[in-house]
Amino acid sequence: MATEVSLVLAATFWGLNFAATKYAAASISPLLLVALRFTVGGLLLLLVLRLLEPKSRLRRSEVLPMAALGCFGVATAQTGFTFGVSLSSAGSTGLIFATAPVWGLLLGATLGLERPTWKGGLGVGLSIVGVALVVLDGLTSENASLVGDLLVLIAAFCIGAYAVLSMPLLERHTPLAVATYPVLFGIPFLLLISSPQLLSLKWGSVGAGP
Repeated sequence: MATEVSLVLAATFWGLNFAATKYAAASISPLLLVALRFTVGGLLLLLVLRLLEPKSRLRRSEVLPMAALGCFGVATAQTGFTFGVSLSSAGSTGLIFATAPVWGLLLGATLGLERPTWKGGLGVGLSIVGVALVVLDGLTSENASLVGDLLVLIAAFCIGAYAVLSMPLLERHTPLAVATYPVLFGIPFLLLISSPQLLSLKWGSVGAGP
């Protein structure tokens, strides 16, 4: 029962993430928003990790893979996602970003980590058709954004790849550790590229919304 409740809560918070990100991006630049949210989130994750798993440590050979996941799966994916959702609609973003498992399946099959079935192939085909329809709307509708849709699509691919490439690390670490360390490694990169906006931000102008 606890597992089902956790999954429902995760799906709920993830679904709200699209609308919340678009709402926040109206007050703060997307790049700065990514840096701030993952800095705070990463520190909170580190606190939880130290409380629940105080003996969790990385080997020297695991530092580079974790850092790569942080730059690729956290910094790149979330920057693309936030910029994309700020340009596109929350609905289109949700539909496109939901294809992340599809890209993970394709990459896993290419690397020999997954054995695709006909059901998986059917799911991949339907997902690609769905994304094509959403992107086509971005080409023909005045209210949609092709650039935003493409950025979200890139972010979805990065998240799918992140899930696949983290599998070897999950054999030696808990999901909490694999969720925490890449975020911590991604924070310096995010703060570096957002530092000009961070220094020029007028905090008094940041409110509860647009």
